[in-house]
Amino acid sequence: MKKYIPNCLSVLNLISGTIGTLLALKGELVYAAYSIFIGACLDFLDGFTAKLLHTQSPLGKQLDALADLITFGMLPAAILYMLITTYESCPYRPYAALCMVVFAALRLARFNVDAKQTHQFTGLPTTANAMLVATLPIILKRALYPALVNGLTQPLVLPLLTLLLAYLLVAPIPFIALKFQGFSWQTNQARYCCIVLGVLCIVAMHAEGLFLSIWLYILHALCKVKIR
Repeated sequence: MKKYIPNCLSVLNLISGTIGTLLALKGELVYAAYSIFIGACLDFLDGFTAKLLHTQSPLGKQLDALADLITFGMLPAAILYMLITTYESCPYRPYAALCMVVFAALRLARFNVDAKQTHQFTGLPTTANAMLVATLPIILKRALYPALVNGLTQPLVLPLLTLLLAYLLVAPIPFIALKFQGFSWQTNQARYCCIVLGVLCIVAMHAEGLFLSIWLYILHALCKVKIR
């Protein structure tokens, strides 16, 4: 019985992403964003329980990737499509969101066949990308930071942001994998710093803090590439 638990969590993740996509297309973007957060929790529990119960399997790996494609690929694309439609006058720009689905699929497929992505990821993780997108409707609705809202709603900003994030998904850029191999400070220093900084940002600024912390995560990866 226990071998089915991780797969059940993957199915719940898939359901969350599907419901979120329908909500997004109905214009309920904040609730759609919450579906991404729920999916992220289920995705974490899926992997955690599979390792804890020693029930990892090829089927589970493929099911997890398919669920992630919906929750962290299709759903963010639907949110971006609706946001761009709202704030852009050009009828063609919303279709930039299609790139999110295609590049998320490429990212997940590459991850499934690349055994090297354990201590670090190649390309922006789909979960981090989706959570960044999920903050956008919340930030725009709350409007606590008018300068940020004004910047995001300028012409071309959301389409260009969509294309940038899609590129980062498959870019040959190493990102820290927040997967701990033990708990020593020396081997996990960057992970601890990343998590603590992210938590502080979220506690202080909520959705805007999550938006900021993911951009800091991206900038950290870009700086490492530039230094090398």
